[in-house]
Amino acid sequence: MNGMTNNQRPALWERMSFGFGDLAGNALFGITGAYLIYYYTNVYGISASSVALLMLLARVVDSVVDPVIGYLIDHRILFGGCVRPYLKWFSLPLGFLTFCCFLPLPLGSGGRLAWAYATYLVMGVLFSLVIVPYGLLPNVMTRNREDRLSLSTFRMMGATLATFLVGSSILPMVHLFGGGNEKLGYPLAMTIAGAIGGGLALIPFFTCRERYELEANDSPVRVLLGSLFHNRAWVIITIVLSLFYINLTAFYGLSIYYATEVLHRPQYFGGLLISMMGASKVLGVTCSPWLARHVGQKLTIVLPYILSAMGLALFAYGPNSAAYLVAVFGLICFFQGMTLPVFYAMVADSIDYGTAVTGVTASGMAYSVNSFAGKVAWAIGGSLSAAFLGWGGYVPHAATQTHTARAFITFGFLGVPACVALLSVLIILLYPSEAEMTRILQPETPVEPQSI
Repeated sequence: MNGMTNNQRPALWERMSFGFGDLAGNALFGITGAYLIYYYTNVYGISASSVALLMLLARVVDSVVDPVIGYLIDHRILFGGCVRPYLKWFSLPLGFLTFCCFLPLPLGSGGRLAWAYATYLVMGVLFSLVIVPYGLLPNVMTRNREDRLSLSTFRMMGATLATFLVGSSILPMVHLFGGGNEKLGYPLAMTIAGAIGGGLALIPFFTCRERYELEANDSPVRVLLGSLFHNRAWVIITIVLSLFYINLTAFYGLSIYYATEVLHRPQYFGGLLISMMGASKVLGVTCSPWLARHVGQKLTIVLPYILSAMGLALFAYGPNSAAYLVAVFGLICFFQGMTLPVFYAMVADSIDYGTAVTGVTASGMAYSVNSFAGKVAWAIGGSLSAAFLGWGGYVPHAATQTHTARAFITFGFLGVPACVALLSVLIILLYPSEAEMTRILQPETPVEPQSI
């Protein structure tokens, strides 16, 4: 099997295997987003204010690596401009460093903080070395917009399945292996998670084909960056996708706190919400291509985001019933899941759109700066989640938190995603029309859409 159909287009099995990359990436990065704040504050004994600063500084510093990787790709400095070899060399180290983030070395307070900075920083750098090349694979696998939407759909199916697994399996493994000792349970659970995640990230290296070369570009960085900021489509989708990461960190970082301190339910309910987020987003992702074909890509972001904001209000002001909360949260995440394949299809399209309208090829730089912006947003979101705890006066292991602490947790968990949804609706309306994108990217007769 050569992985190709008639038009040198990826076959179904190749598109499906592409999704394993984000299954691994989202699982490993999701683990740090969902459990690392709790691990640092409640298990490893680092203060919430120190964690907030760590999340912000470490993520912003390591995100500078992304444009460097883009520069390496555009100038063919490493691996001859190919993107698959990055997955070969850096996937397993990424899994190992994820484990190291949860390794509780017996150090003093300063040593613990230094270890947290070092491991979180290196993990982020390795994540960039995997996810930036992985994100460029659709641009070298196919030129067809429908194929790219299909690839993005399988990618998001992998990502949302990872969310489900992160929510449903990590805490049970921690308690199973630790027997109530979280300092033992977390590193043992992360040994398994890191090994599996690193192995899954390797799959696209073996199964996906680079049918098109990314054009080499010897232009200086200022020219490459200048072309990006003259690319309206790329700027808009980068902003909206970055806002999505702030939304995601709010759900990941505060779900356990919201479950225990606001709803007065056990930790497992926070994990259940994360699991429901993953399962519901899988369903939303599968419905996304259908909606995009009927209303276009822009409305496939606008309509679900409006509905998700309404769902957040129902969640906040509804009864404290487990069945009600799980059902409404699932509905919120279903709507958000519908936006995900379109986001990444738009990123791939906007890169080629920029080449067409500016005359400058900056594929590696475009995706890497997009990833950079997402990491900064992730840093802001993670820092905000930790900061809300500090600003509200959260006290670890306290029998009851103050009203102020609960209010800050509630706003971080529900208010931030609502603001993100409404702001994203306004911004995405500025994205080029479907007709303009098709005219620029596919001036020939459109190919009939394929199913995912």
